[in-house]
Amino acid sequence: MNSPHRLPYRGPEWIERIRAGDEPAFEALFRALAPGLCALVTRYIASRAVAEEIVQDLFLDLWTRRTELAIDQSIAAYLFTAARNRALNHLKRERRLVDLTPIERAHEPDATAPGETELLDALELQDAIAQLPARCRLIFTLNRHQDLSYTEIAASLGLSVKTVETQMGRALKALRDRLRHLVR
Repeated sequence: MNSPHRLPYRGPEWIERIRAGDEPAFEALFRALAPGLCALVTRYIASRAVAEEIVQDLFLDLWTRRTELAIDQSIAAYLFTAARNRALNHLKRERRLVDLTPIERAHEPDATAPGETELLDALELQDAIAQLPARCRLIFTLNRHQDLSYTEIAASLGLSVKTVETQMGRALKALRDRLRHLVR
């Protein structure tokens, strides 16, 4: 029997349980997925505290809007996509704040800071990942950023291991093709 922390949160039954106000189901979902969601958001934000706030806000919003839920995929896939989108929105807001605020800096570059080339390469990689089809992107992120095995990904998303392997192959090929100029 599966422990509550390893249940595959997919299918309409979980969405229906949450929609009906089943607090134990919601708490089990939170306990099972929040750590992975925080890790995912931290990869974008680089601040664990901000990532935890974003994930808590995501779950609060999920609970507040539970009666209106219209999720046609696994709830785990929905939450990972929503967390990623919230992280990207946070970055956009931060960038706008930086653009609006005058920045006074010393004229000497920080030797430990990544160079402009490395930052541009990292942004290009993020953009390439964002351009992947939704399923490829989710599977790639779960494998490379969450360190989940193909078997764990397949179980959590309700897919076969072969499907996960195929999607990872497609993701890696698309990234190699798009970022070929970065490989020296």
